[in-house]
Amino acid sequence: MKIALLGDIALIGKYDLTINNNAMSSLEKISKKLEQYDYVIGNLESPLTDETRTMVCKSMHLKSPVLNLELLKYLNIDAVSLANNHSYDYGRKGIEDTINLLKKNKIDFFGIDGKSILLENISLSGFCCYSTNAFGYNNDSSQKGVNALTYKEVFKQVKLDQKMNKLSLLSLHWGDEHTNYPRYDHIKFARYLSKHNNIVISGHHPHVIQGVEQIDNSVIAYSQGNFCFDDCIAISGTGMNLKQNEENRESFILDVETHGSKVKNYECIGIREVEGEIILDSVDQKLSYISLVLQKIDDECEYQNMRVAQFLNPEFRINKFGKKNIIWFLKRLNYYALGSFLTAKFNAKKYKQFFLSGL
Repeated sequence: MKIALLGDIALIGKYDLTINNNAMSSLEKISKKLEQYDYVIGNLESPLTDETRTMVCKSMHLKSPVLNLELLKYLNIDAVSLANNHSYDYGRKGIEDTINLLKKNKIDFFGIDGKSILLENISLSGFCCYSTNAFGYNNDSSQKGVNALTYKEVFKQVKLDQKMNKLSLLSLHWGDEHTNYPRYDHIKFARYLSKHNNIVISGHHPHVIQGVEQIDNSVIAYSQGNFCFDDCIAISGTGMNLKQNEENRESFILDVETHGSKVKNYECIGIREVEGEIILDSVDQKLSYISLVLQKIDDECEYQNMRVAQFLNPEFRINKFGKKNIIWFLKRLNYYALGSFLTAKFNAKKYKQFFLSGL
């Protein structure tokens, strides 16, 4: 079976048919590429809903008009993971609108409400880490909500897959944004998981590409970057605008060929947004370099300092988020921003309790 795993998908801005009539033509080349696969899987970051109001506390909310379901169909997407930090941006109503629309159009989904998908000798599961500061987490697969990435739940799913003799394909939304290097905690977790089971990890959330490792019969792609995304504007009245840079415009398709419950072969196929069009374009050189860094970690502290320095670089943050002054801070003193700050503190405790405690 030949499977294509895609990075973050947000059908906003130039990828919104209600704003850009040419959105479909900008995806034409990559759509033809995806026709070659037996099964295509994406990570849908923008709920498909016409809801206009939300009480969910976030610094940045994403959603997409229901018309944009046509773009998922055009891309030949068979299933999407909803295990990410934006699925609940417009509450339970927003995610139920999304689920109902996907069902109506025969696009499967997983990563929410404890749902997974079984395909021949493959199991698809999705989990969202507390480190991404999502809303609506589900710590127990019998409950509703975004499937939380906890040590217990992931291992439970993988052991179940093992009993059924299925390859575990895990869509994991985790880590920190805007760094090419994953958290050391996540590297340890992925490596341990890989040594005891046959797994494929398709990672998301950082919005830039991170390294890829093969361990025995397992493949770990820590972050595939943005498949299609655009600038984001906050609804909170702060004037906050997250601008896409060149790193946000490059990604790769994780091409996995399976035989039975094992990975027969895999390939990372580079893609890039150029002048509003997504085209095939190699990222091999960059991907090889950052993957090599992972293989040569000698000192955990030194590695952590390197990765933190990248996303806290002052020049990068000014270009990405704008210059912070007293007016910027005063605008942030609102319901959404303060609520998001408190939620982040709560989720940090949950991360320690449900993830770090298992390592």
